[in-house]
Amino acid sequence: MLYVLTTVEFVIPSVLNKGAGERKMSIDASTLGEAFNIVSDIMGDDFKRRVIDINGKPRALINIYINGKNMRFNNAGMSSALKDGDSIYILPAVAGGAEITSQEMLRYSRQIMLEEIGYVGMEKLKDTKICVVGAGGIGNPVLTQLVGMGVGSIRIVDRDVVEISNLHRQHLYTDSDIGKVKVEAALDRLQKMNPDVKLEAIPISVTKYTAEKIVKGCDIVIDALDSIDARYALNDACLKLGIPFIYAGALGMVGSVLTILPNQSACLRCVFPELSEDEMPTCSTEGVHPSILYLVSGIQVSEAVKIAVGQQPSLVNKLLYTDLNDLVFDKIQMNRHDECPSCGKNAEQKDVNIPSILVEELCGRDRGKRTYTVTPAQITNQVDLSHILKIAKSNGYVLKSKGNLGLTLSNSNQLLISFLTSGAATIVGAKNEEEALSIYNTFTQELKPKVS
Repeated sequence: MLYVLTTVEFVIPSVLNKGAGERKMSIDASTLGEAFNIVSDIMGDDFKRRVIDINGKPRALINIYINGKNMRFNNAGMSSALKDGDSIYILPAVAGGAEITSQEMLRYSRQIMLEEIGYVGMEKLKDTKICVVGAGGIGNPVLTQLVGMGVGSIRIVDRDVVEISNLHRQHLYTDSDIGKVKVEAALDRLQKMNPDVKLEAIPISVTKYTAEKIVKGCDIVIDALDSIDARYALNDACLKLGIPFIYAGALGMVGSVLTILPNQSACLRCVFPELSEDEMPTCSTEGVHPSILYLVSGIQVSEAVKIAVGQQPSLVNKLLYTDLNDLVFDKIQMNRHDECPSCGKNAEQKDVNIPSILVEELCGRDRGKRTYTVTPAQITNQVDLSHILKIAKSNGYVLKSKGNLGLTLSNSNQLLISFLTSGAATIVGAKNEEEALSIYNTFTQELKPKVS
């Protein structure tokens, strides 16, 4: 066989480069064996000792990939002919952390080739647990990116159900998902995207009483919420538990992102100290362009990956503000404040009296009908949906949809109620808070919040 000299890229992971980071080199070679020998001579004796056996061949634990495919599956082996532009990656079978299989090498080859991630970074991603709070406009692209990249474990938190008005921007969902609990619909879709990622769905509202339990045990928290009170609760919980927290907001054509490292950087209250839920505009009243959601979510994922692989995130003490109208990107310096009630010198962890039930008014739905969420202060995951359905039918309600984590009901008075297994409910069409609570109690009088 006639071999032709070609120019290829040979990539050495940090673990085989004395921890000095990934090294890429362009070399001229006609076969894999020739390329391997050239690189071995360049890298020196320590490299040779670690990757070459006494016969001058790659050690058993050394894997060499050509364009993401292990050369051991090629009958030609080290005699494999190379083509111009081929990418060759060499790595030990186990380099610490979660071992990457050959199939995963193929799936994630394009990101493993990146110097910013590499093989060791991919191992770290597989060992990372990220909590994504919110499965709506920002949460959808965050989740699809994290799952696609192979983050080891992802916790999905949301209290809502899928509505038709979500579909133009929340692309995890389809028409068949309308009325389903968002976290359940997202879980089903994401498991099909990448079955190797461990997914956990929690159908619950985020409040100052539930936030700490929601994020506990996670390495990074990504904020994909639309409620400032819930964001403050997440901020405070992450500060207390020492978990990096990545904020993003988007409305209309504008968005912003901030990365918060507890006890090191400005927190959310340092940047936005006194925002009020009642005064905040929302996408249901102001509208939102899907592009801004994908932009800020991509930046959040980039920041999360940097943290996961051990790099310094770019938006610590910097608020990135972007406006698609003029395609403006501004990075605004932010500083931690000693007076901040969450992370300042005088910040205190106060014990609070936990109520049994919380009632909150949301933005109007279904052409402006008043909408309320009713939530047990404690996470229960004990509601028997079949029992709720039995009560509903005896009270004239019709089942609209039902899953493992929740169901949606309606009645002749045009009330729309969604119950979740956590005990939370969203009620569309109640006249006021008192009526919303009364409707809720009709179904759940005997349910008792779990005491931790």
